[in-house]
Amino acid sequence: MKLSLKLLFTYSAFVLLGFLSACDSAGGGSTREDSNDTTQTSENAESETTASITIDPYRTAQANILGAMPVENAPEWDSLMNTDWMKQHYQQFEQAWKPLEESRLSKMREWRAEYLQDFNKKENTLFYPFSGPDFLNVYEFFPDCSDYLMFGLEPAGKLTPIEEYTPTYVGQIRGALAEIFQRNYFITSYMGGDLAGIGVFPIIEAFLSRTNNEIVKTERFYLDADGKPQFFALEEEGEAGRIEGIMIEFKNKSKDYSQKLYYIGTNVVEEEIKKKPELIAFIKSFPNKYTFVKSASYLLHGGEFVTMRDLILAETNAVLQDDTGIRYDVYQKEGWEVQLFGKYARPIADFGGYTYQPVLAQAFQTEEVLPLDFTYGYHWKTDNTSVLLAKKK
Repeated sequence: MKLSLKLLFTYSAFVLLGFLSACDSAGGGSTREDSNDTTQTSENAESETTASITIDPYRTAQANILGAMPVENAPEWDSLMNTDWMKQHYQQFEQAWKPLEESRLSKMREWRAEYLQDFNKKENTLFYPFSGPDFLNVYEFFPDCSDYLMFGLEPAGKLTPIEEYTPTYVGQIRGALAEIFQRNYFITSYMGGDLAGIGVFPIIEAFLSRTNNEIVKTERFYLDADGKPQFFALEEEGEAGRIEGIMIEFKNKSKDYSQKLYYIGTNVVEEEIKKKPELIAFIKSFPNKYTFVKSASYLLHGGEFVTMRDLILAETNAVLQDDTGIRYDVYQKEGWEVQLFGKYARPIADFGGYTYQPVLAQAFQTEEVLPLDFTYGYHWKTDNTSVLLAKKK
C-alpha cells in the first residue's frame, strides 16, 4: 500500500459460484435429456453475454505494453516492440514481477480460495479507501466483484498514447512500481515524485494487464450534486471544484461478464469529506459492499477520518484488513465477528505509539488464530503479518 493515504486496504477476493441444478422433488431428478437442455441454455446465455462485450484493442495494447505483457494481433506495434529499450522494459519488468508472484501473489490466491469463498459473488462491490493505484492486491483477493471503488490522494492523471511511449516513460512506470514489487505496498511520499505528471491511470492499467484483463471502455466522470457519475471523454479537460475520477470497464479473459473500476483522487480527511456529500452519496449508491484496508498508515485509528470509518462500519458487510485498518476494540464494541490470521507485532517505527493495540495483542494470545504463509503490509521483511477478517453480524 503506502505510508499514507494509500494502498492497500479493505477486502479482496470474491470467487464465482457455480450454478447447481435443482432436482425434481416429485419425479426423482431430471433426465439426461433435460440436463443437456439446461446446460446448453446456460452455455448459450454465457456466449451471448461474452459476445455483447467489445474489447478496445488500442487501450488493451496500451495496458499490455505498460504491464510488459504480450500484445496480440497488433502488427502495427511490431517496430516499437522490437526496439532494444522496449525489450529491456519487458525483461526488467518480468524480473521484478517473478519474485512478487512466487513469494506473495500465488500464496494470496491460495489463501483466498480457502478463506474468502463465502464473500465471492459477482454482484458485490469492493470498497477500497486509501488505495492509491493498488488495484493489484484488491483484485488478487477479490477478483469477481462487479464494481471496485478506489480512492487515494494521487490524481487519476492521463494516459500517454502508445505512439508517444519512450524509454524514459516506461522506465518511470517501473520506478513507480518498485516499492510494491519489493514491499507489496506503495509509499505515499515516493509516489508524488514517481507519478508526477502521470497519475495513477497507467499504473492501474499495468495491473489490469497483469491480472489477465482486457480493456472494454475508459471514461472520465464527475459526481453531480446527488452523487451520480456523469461521464465524459478521456480527452476532455476537467473542471476545477468538481469531484472527478476515471472509470475503467474491463473483462477478465476467464469470465463471461465485464467489471468496472472507479478511481477518485481526493482527500477524505474529516474536514474535507464533510464538504463532499456527493462523494458519500456515490459510495452509498453501490449495493453489497465489502471493504479492503491495507497499509493504510493507521489513518482510521484517530479522529481525522471518523466519517470514513463510520461509513465502512455502516455500509459494508465485511472488512478484510491488516492492523492499520479499524481498531480491533471498535469491532468488539460494534458486535462484529473477527477472525484473526498470522501474527501481531508492534507497528513499525514510522508510526506513533497510539497505533499499538494492546487489546488486539491480547486477542492474538487468547483467541483462535489461523495461519498465514505470506508477508503482507508494513511487516514485509518478517512473518509478523496480521490479517483480520471482520464480519458484521
